[in-house]
Amino acid sequence: MVAGLEKHEEWRVRVRVLAEDLLLNLGFELVDLEFGQSGEGLLLRLYIDREGGVTLDDCAHFSRMFGALLDVEDPVPGRYTLEISSPGLNRRLSRASDFQTRLGETIKITLLKPLNGRRRFKGVLLACREEPLTVTVDVDGEVFTVPVDANAKCNLVYDFNK
Repeated sequence: MVAGLEKHEEWRVRVRVLAEDLLLNLGFELVDLEFGQSGEGLLLRLYIDREGGVTLDDCAHFSRMFGALLDVEDPVPGRYTLEISSPGLNRRLSRASDFQTRLGETIKITLLKPLNGRRRFKGVLLACREEPLTVTVDVDGEVFTVPVDANAKCNLVYDFNK
């Protein structure tokens, strides 16, 4: 692993622990956490949720509280921009628990490397296994078992016809 990537992973773990502790106390959950580049520094984006969804005011409130905590704990050195957001209708799925709560719903998966000659799968989520994380998807009557590693991008496909 490249030294910069090792540092990003260390920061990710530290930020995740701080965020999850604070969110738990506020009645929210951390859905996802992203690091990226933003101008001169890093972009730290957290997606939060709770039963019934989150509002813009919820995001702003958590941003103020978490920003103050980050200033004290300083888990990420240097300049960065903090963004707090709702996961949205097409929320990203990354943990086994994310998939297990969405069984029977439509998901979209994009893989870095092809599986059976394809990188994109869109279908009904039938099953999820944790070690290693794999999901079973029915794509138009054909069933695929797809590995979900760090390079896979998985999203819920919202059904506007519900």
